Amino acid sequence: MKLKTFCVPYIVDERMVFASEYLQAQGYKCVDCSDDADFILLPIPAKDYMFENLGDKTIFYGAGEFRGIDYNKLEAFVMENAYLTSEGAISLLKENSDKSIYNSKVLITGYGRIAKALHRALDAMGAKVTICCRSDRARTEAGFRGADVIGFDGLKKSNSYDFVFNTVPHMIFTKNELDKINKDTLLFDLASFPGGVDTLYAKSKGVKLIDGKKLPSRYSKQSAGELIGRTVEKIIREDFS
Repeated sequence: MKLKTFCVPYIVDERMVFASEYLQAQGYKCVDCSDDADFILLPIPAKDYMFENLGDKTIFYGAGEFRGIDYNKLEAFVMENAYLTSEGAISLLKENSDKSIYNSKVLITGYGRIAKALHRALDAMGAKVTICCRSDRARTEAGFRGADVIGFDGLKKSNSYDFVFNTVPHMIFTKNELDKINKDTLLFDLASFPGGVDTLYAKSKGVKLIDGKKLPSRYSKQSAGELIGRTVEKIIREDFS
């Protein structure tokens, strides 16, 4: 089955505009009505209501367990999106701090794709990076890449980090951990919903907490949208030609 025409029903997310423009530049035709489309392109994250009244159309979407093809599961997409996220995190840092990254003390919690990309970028800029992770494999990898390494119990000890980036998508910064955050430290929560920080307690303690969710759509709309377009085109070429 060849897929040539497509519809983008939800363009509130500006990434979808750039994804559409990319696909059109590759010869695909964008139509206004989903009934006239060979496939439907939905944003990331997709929501239940977006799948209503789409019949048996081929659907490309990002993140979730729905009918269709989740482009967010492709390793190449996830890796490149991680680098866009790390770039956005650094932009967010510079917007909220007068401190230099060079020679700063940075803690990153977790060591998945985003944390690895952020570690690499911050290390190249001269930061002194510490990684907080659980698995022996992740600790070994982080150490090989030049970071100091601590376990999650280390979050309950006094520290003097300038910047803390959380990438773990479950609650790890609770009362005990937040009590040890230096008053001058900036804490960035990059994790997807529900995040990794007890926001109410952080606010009550005066912790400088900054929301770092959905960074590609905030700082790199065009690149993030074109990445979606490229990924969908790759899937079509490989699976629908």
